[in-house]
Amino acid sequence: MKKIYSILSILGISSMAFGQMSQATPVTNDVIHSSKKFSFDFVKFSKNKNVANKTAVIQSAWFNTGDAMNTLLSDASELNTYPFFPDTMGKFTFSNGDYSTFVHSLGEVLDPKGIQFLADPALDFIVTPAPQAYTLDSMSIVYGYERNHSNPNIVDTLIVYVANNNTAANLLGGYYASSTATFVTNYNTDTLQLHRPKFTNTTQALNAVGSLRFKIPLTIADTAAIFLREKAFALPTAFSIPASKMLISSVVFKPGYSYAEGDVISSMGNAFYFASYEENGANTYPLYQDCNLNSPTCDFGNSLIANTAVRYNTAGGFNGSFIPSYAFAQGYSFEHHLISFRLSAGTSDIKNLAQNTFGLTQNMPNPYSKESVVSYNLAKDVNSAVFTVTDVMGRVVSSENVGTTTGSHSVKLRAYAAGVYYYSLNVDGNVTTKKMIVE
Repeated sequence: MKKIYSILSILGISSMAFGQMSQATPVTNDVIHSSKKFSFDFVKFSKNKNVANKTAVIQSAWFNTGDAMNTLLSDASELNTYPFFPDTMGKFTFSNGDYSTFVHSLGEVLDPKGIQFLADPALDFIVTPAPQAYTLDSMSIVYGYERNHSNPNIVDTLIVYVANNNTAANLLGGYYASSTATFVTNYNTDTLQLHRPKFTNTTQALNAVGSLRFKIPLTIADTAAIFLREKAFALPTAFSIPASKMLISSVVFKPGYSYAEGDVISSMGNAFYFASYEENGANTYPLYQDCNLNSPTCDFGNSLIANTAVRYNTAGGFNGSFIPSYAFAQGYSFEHHLISFRLSAGTSDIKNLAQNTFGLTQNMPNPYSKESVVSYNLAKDVNSAVFTVTDVMGRVVSSENVGTTTGSHSVKLRAYAAGVYYYSLNVDGNVTTKKMIVE
């Protein structure tokens, strides 16, 4: 417990540098970060959409721990924002002066067996009726982004890492047994169990075997100075997670411009703000799913940060790892980052597989710019066949009824706007989905 509360004392000092404003309305909520104010539409932030039905061979959905928990708690969480910068050289303007941010890297552990996912029939398919392997193909992050640099052509970067704990050492284990009533009062448990990704402070990288690293450019087109935005992006290649394992991710912001110690980034540079929910509302502790120590049923999903102490390797017992939300005091406002993951999994139901009487090919050419063709074959006549194209956010771009008779069929794809899309063929309730790229 001494390790945890040494971190809490640091946070208590850092927290004085920013303020927040509670939600204004059930739909549009104003968020204050000192003098910086954003608005955000909660209605549009809904990940549980475009989910294949339970008879589908492949099912997909967006997963966000904080969003799912907020739904479970009937929208009781509070949204907060905070600047996100790789070091302490740059400063930001707070209500009581210019200070360096204490958050330098975001971490996320997503555990599909968490109660917030099992409680939603649209999100339980990875572990119900039995755990199965799944894949990650896209992510998104809710953010604010001010472009204050004099050069409008500068490109900043989000550096993203994903991994899993198939290699057990990718997540540090551990638990904190309380000698006082603190955990019993705040978390309804006498032992709080934590799993933490490892962090390399010299490179600000997720330290994990088999991790995938890629970059997301940020340009003037991504500006979000008044309203928070959600940036979705596809992975360069789908990332696989074995059954019963967790998804690990981290995000680092890298400025594309030079700056010197003491520069006020919120005035002269491009400033990036992340968004997080404080579960249960302001000045509350997050929920903790209690379980028997080291039980496979434990929910280890949580959001984490690499703070200044971890970034500069002065965090004591937390050196070399991200710090989970549970390690912070009651006033900690960044318990669930609004980082989302599009996960897919195939059912193991033999009956469902037998019903899959069609074959869907990859579109040719892929990538393409003007026109592409998809072919599919039906082993027998069917009642209905619907071909649908969606973007990475799950929004339907086009949908049409296609041929239902035995034999080969083809569908022409038009020139959509450049980006990543998914096309699906739904034959009598059985769905197959593939990814395509438009240049």
